[in-house]
Amino acid sequence: MNSVMEIGNYILYMYKGSKEWEGNNKEIIFSKNERLNEFIFASEFLQDAKDMRMLEETGKISNDRNMEELLDKDAPILIPPPDEE
Repeated sequence: MNSVMEIGNYILYMYKGSKEWEGNNKEIIFSKNERLNEFIFASEFLQDAKDMRMLEETGKISNDRNMEELLDKDAPILIPPPDEE
């Protein structure tokens, strides 16, 4: 699936012999097709990756993040911890 996401100029998703969705590797990130999303982004990790790519593509976050800085223990926490009850 990684190769489809990286080089897919034209992607056709079929379900039970019928065309369910078509587009390219940029458009698939924004697909609202539930079956397609369940197939392509089946794991929580891939769902998170899709969300991050959507934020990057819409300019809401930069895609030139410094991962070393983000993983530094002294770096600020970007996501607030869940409320403890």
